[in-house]
Amino acid sequence: MRRHLWAVGLIVGAVLAVYSNALRNGFVGDDHVYIETNRFVQNPGNLKILADPRYYLGSHEVLAGSRPVYLASLMADRAVWGGDPAGYHATSVLIHAANSAWVYALCATLELAPPLPLLAGLLFGLHPIQTEAVDAVSFRADPLAAFFVFAALWVYLRARGRQGAKSLLCTAASALLYCLGLLSKEMAATLPALALLVELYFPSRPHRRERLAWALGAYAFVACGYAGFWAARYRAVPAPAGSGLRTAVDRFAAAMPTAPGQGHFNLGVGKGHFFHPTWEWSGLFADTSAATWTMIKALAGYFRLLLWPDPLVVDRAPVLVRGWHEGGPLLCLAALILAALYAVLMRRRDPPSAFGAAWCLTALLPVSDIIPLYNPVAERYVYLVTAGAALAGASLLARLCRLREARAARAAWVGAGLLVAASGLRTHARNRDWRDDKALLLPAARAPQSSKSSVLRAGLMEEDGRPADAIREYETALRLHPGLVEAWLGLGRSYGALGDIPRAMSCHERALALAPQNPVSRFAYAAFLSRIGKTARAEELYRQALALEPGYVEAWVNLGALYRETRRYRQARACYEKAVGLAAPGDPLPQYSYAMLLEKMGDLKGADAHYRAALEQDASFESARTRLSRLGARGL
Repeated sequence: MRRHLWAVGLIVGAVLAVYSNALRNGFVGDDHVYIETNRFVQNPGNLKILADPRYYLGSHEVLAGSRPVYLASLMADRAVWGGDPAGYHATSVLIHAANSAWVYALCATLELAPPLPLLAGLLFGLHPIQTEAVDAVSFRADPLAAFFVFAALWVYLRARGRQGAKSLLCTAASALLYCLGLLSKEMAATLPALALLVELYFPSRPHRRERLAWALGAYAFVACGYAGFWAARYRAVPAPAGSGLRTAVDRFAAAMPTAPGQGHFNLGVGKGHFFHPTWEWSGLFADTSAATWTMIKALAGYFRLLLWPDPLVVDRAPVLVRGWHEGGPLLCLAALILAALYAVLMRRRDPPSAFGAAWCLTALLPVSDIIPLYNPVAERYVYLVTAGAALAGASLLARLCRLREARAARAAWVGAGLLVAASGLRTHARNRDWRDDKALLLPAARAPQSSKSSVLRAGLMEEDGRPADAIREYETALRLHPGLVEAWLGLGRSYGALGDIPRAMSCHERALALAPQNPVSRFAYAAFLSRIGKTARAEELYRQALALEPGYVEAWVNLGALYRETRRYRQARACYEKAVGLAAPGDPLPQYSYAMLLEKMGDLKGADAHYRAALEQDASFESARTRLSRLGARGL
């Protein structure tokens, strides 16, 4: 027991040391959507909704609503850490450290000889490909699902040494953990197959059939219940009436809260929240042959990254392969076949490494395009897969370390130590790339990325006052995906910043033509027209956006600002009152904007009250605090 505790302590300590610099990172990428602007997870009181059985019986308009355990972890972080990203990152690192310990525990329970369990835990915990799943809080669903898969498999293994009621109790506990894994992320679906692989590679004869029947029956019961839960097709937020873009991301964009203090006319389109559901790889969903060959190359690419994790990029895009003669997919298919043959032929000669290969192939099934994926490839998809790769690699290293020839054994130990150290150093360096959006997105990528990455880079360049560079990135995105509405909107903004009004208007018109029934394109065009003084057309577009989505708070605010600037105070007041009534808790912009109107109208007491109301919604809103101080200086 003491040996196991020392080994687990070493693994956990190594993981915590390597990921220590991740605690200094901010929110990046999808974290802005799933955490910073996700009103549902910002209220820890919503945990009671996830705990209500009725939540699982119908459709719910919650972003990532099909992953309630994942959402609960974010709410728990919010309750403990508030908005401090360091706390969220600490939770993700701790989950990853626990998973590394689970890998050790599984190997030890299978009675694999030292130093294999220790090496497997270290390789899993320090592998650089794990950084995407650990460093991005919004991708925590993968480590969380893996945690419950490991726990469920360990409990199943414990059942092999028990009989009667104790065995059934372990089976029930394993099924419960399986359920929690599925409610974290769909990747957990492979647990029954992994349990079968355990029995195939490490058979335990007593009561084998009975134990498997009970376990698989319990897993099937959980899977059927989960299928019913998933069938509700959870949505992010209500779709605008008559919307032609039905994706959850678009619906979320239509109601995105905007950052306060950005001027009178707020664009209201969050970073990266308008993307077409299939993006530039729509051919994968229409051409079976292209999907097959592309995914064969992608799956082989995962194995290459497991062996040599470079380059690592955010928002990795698949390389479209339209036939067997393009891009060498036959070699990739041969590599996958060799891995499968190794798993079969080495089952008796080297069960741990063969089991590791079989684990990798099995854990990749959910991301092999059996069910079309919104994101066909991603580094985080191999989080659970890496456990199999770590087991296979550790088995090879352990065999070398146990060589009878002392010099060769010492060399193997040194090699294993250098491999672990190199993995840790590469991971520690990669953590720094996730410190903020600029560090992550602006460096040139050495692997294909999606049009989304180009749009996000362009947005950062816009923020830096580099519209010409932003235009190049938006044009890159449009070469990849000509129908990407957000790229057209961004291109219009950038041309507008350069003073090229005709091109800017042309880009906005193009976006409007691509998404005529989505209020965001009308809202964005109206915001641009307002800035260049075309208020009549801007007013018309704001009204059209509100006809499509009456609850569009930002459109009410901007329309009110338009009326305020054109001295139509009665109409402005009506718009702001509507916005205040619709605003979500924590959104200070409507109150602040209303206060600005009242101050301009000379109603200083009313302005004071609404500035204070804005600060009640967001105590860090410095613009409201400054204006409130000015009112105080005027003797109010």
